[in-house]
Amino acid sequence: MPDKLRVALLINRIAPARIAIYSGLAREFELCIVQGARESNRTSWRGLDQEIPDAIVKEAWGWQLRLPRRAEGQIIDHQHIHIRPGIFWELLRFRPEVIIANEMGFRTVTALLYGMLFRVPVWVWWGGTAHTERNIGMARRALRFLITRLVSHWISYGKTSTKYLVSLKVPRSHIVEVQNSVDERPFTADPPAEFDLQPRPVVLCIGQLIARKGVVHFLQAAARLQKEGESFSILLVGDGPDKAAVERQIVDLGLENVHLHKSRRPELVPAVYKSADIVVFPTMEDVWGLVVNEAILSDRPVLCSRYAGCAEELVLAQSIFNPENQDEFTEKLRIALRGKLAGPDPSRLASTIENLERLVSAIQSSVSGERSGFSGEGSCRSNS
Repeated sequence: MPDKLRVALLINRIAPARIAIYSGLAREFELCIVQGARESNRTSWRGLDQEIPDAIVKEAWGWQLRLPRRAEGQIIDHQHIHIRPGIFWELLRFRPEVIIANEMGFRTVTALLYGMLFRVPVWVWWGGTAHTERNIGMARRALRFLITRLVSHWISYGKTSTKYLVSLKVPRSHIVEVQNSVDERPFTADPPAEFDLQPRPVVLCIGQLIARKGVVHFLQAAARLQKEGESFSILLVGDGPDKAAVERQIVDLGLENVHLHKSRRPELVPAVYKSADIVVFPTMEDVWGLVVNEAILSDRPVLCSRYAGCAEELVLAQSIFNPENQDEFTEKLRIALRGKLAGPDPSRLASTIENLERLVSAIQSSVSGERSGFSGEGSCRSNS
């Protein structure tokens, strides 16, 4: 039996949603995952190294910078920049035949340096969109330009990130479109609901309590509808630096029937979705938005912000809204509360197995020189 291809995967941290596909890669390849330090906003992501027993997991030495991200004069999030010279050392020890980096920054530059020295192909797994990249500075734009001229193999999160890469002059034939996905198994297990709330319907908003997630806009729209006489419950699940501000806003708006709970461990999340009748994702900026995947897998109708990278790919136009347009947001939420929102369409989701097969095939074909398996045309599943 031939030796497995040695693949190094350079990431920030192992995310719960990635465990299934990383585990699949570890079965197909000899996989070494090189990650950075823990991030302060990912408290529920601890101990995930043990969830991928077939992979070698290393933590590269170096530094982490926590910088505020601003939009229109306010801090919407904090960005963790990992500067990890130890990545090069780990690559020297592992001697990969393929390197995959999941950003266009220090990790990718390190990967390209190693790749040029040792003639190893470098892939970039990228989710950025025209919207998420709209405010990057000149230095990052210059780095994007350089990397896109040096890298020949790309993995995009979906159609919006593919479109952005093409706008950067990356040839479409160099891009493998692998829809961002979550592990379906916890959701198909059909867990019982965690909460039994009244009055119905229950509107769920789940995620970090930070400005970027648009919770403030959701609460404003909900307050308008309650004042008009609509009866419903709000379930907020998440933690973050804006928690106290969210609590004050709930009081200031005079909102009723609001239930605020801390974030749940990944295995407990499906029970939260089962507690809701409607899911709202009011993000101001997300490269994808796995909340939408989870809502669809939970068979819950979802209202999705136009600023989520997944919006047009996973959600019908009638369920997409501009969170900054209160009239539009309020009207769409009213439609959802009255049960007139279209149900989820699971056919728009690519499964983990489909994504894995496409990714493995592309990597193997590129290494063997069989370009027929690396056309990059189309995603794992047609949305027609």
